[in-house]
Amino acid sequence: MTRGVVLGASSGIGAELAQRLLGRGDEVTLVSRRAVTPPPGSAGVSAPADIRDFGRLEQIFTDACRRGPLDYVVNCVGVGFYAPLGADNSAIWNDILTVNVTGLLNLLSVVDRTCPELTRLVHVSSMAAHRVSRTPGNLAYSVAKAGAKTIVEEYRRSLRADGRSTRVSMVSPGFVESTDFGRNYFSRTGDTAPQPDIYGGHRNLTAADVADVVAYVLGSPPHIEFLDLVFCSAEQPG
Repeated sequence: MTRGVVLGASSGIGAELAQRLLGRGDEVTLVSRRAVTPPPGSAGVSAPADIRDFGRLEQIFTDACRRGPLDYVVNCVGVGFYAPLGADNSAIWNDILTVNVTGLLNLLSVVDRTCPELTRLVHVSSMAAHRVSRTPGNLAYSVAKAGAKTIVEEYRRSLRADGRSTRVSMVSPGFVESTDFGRNYFSRTGDTAPQPDIYGGHRNLTAADVADVVAYVLGSPPHIEFLDLVFCSAEQPG
C-alpha cells in the first residue's frame, strides 16, 4: 500500500488532494488544526495538530512510520491575512511568520528525524515566494513564502550532500479561489465595510487545479525531481 501524510487536509488544496489520494486507495494521515473525518471505507487516519507544535508533529510522524514506510509528505499548510504596514499588526505578522516559516522548519526537522527514507516531499507554496505579492497588505506573507523557499532549497541541498534520495519539490501557484486564504484574508481587520476583490475579477486557479499538479508530481518517475513548479491561470496578470 502507498502511504503518505498530507498537512492542511481539512480545506482547500489539502482537502482536494487528500480526497484524490484516498480515492485511489492510499493510506493517508490527514493532519490539520481541525480534525478531519476520513471517508467511510478509506484508509485515512485523522491527526489533529498545529504545525507549530513540534512535539505533536513528531508523535504523528512516529505513529505513521510505525504503520509502514512513508512514500510522500505534502505540506499544504499556509496562512495569510491583510496586515499592512502603518498599524500595529504584530500579532498577525507573528501568526503569518510562525505558521509559514517556523511550521515548515518543524515539519522538515521531524521528517528528518522520523522517516529519513522518505521518497517524496512536496511543499505547496505561492508565486509570492518569487516576487512580492500583488495583494494589498500582504507583505508579511511574501516575506514568509520567500523564507520558506530558502528553507526548502537548503533542505534539498543538505539531502544531496548526505547522499539521501528524498525528492523535494515546491509547487507555487498564483491566485487560488475558494480557499481559506480568500475567505479569511480580511477577517482580522475589524473593518465591517465591504472589502475589495483580491482576485482581480478574472478567472483564477481552483484548489482542484493545484491538487492535480501535486498529484502529477507524486506520480512522476522516481528519477525525476521537480524543483519548483510555478504556474497560474492564463488570465492572471504577471
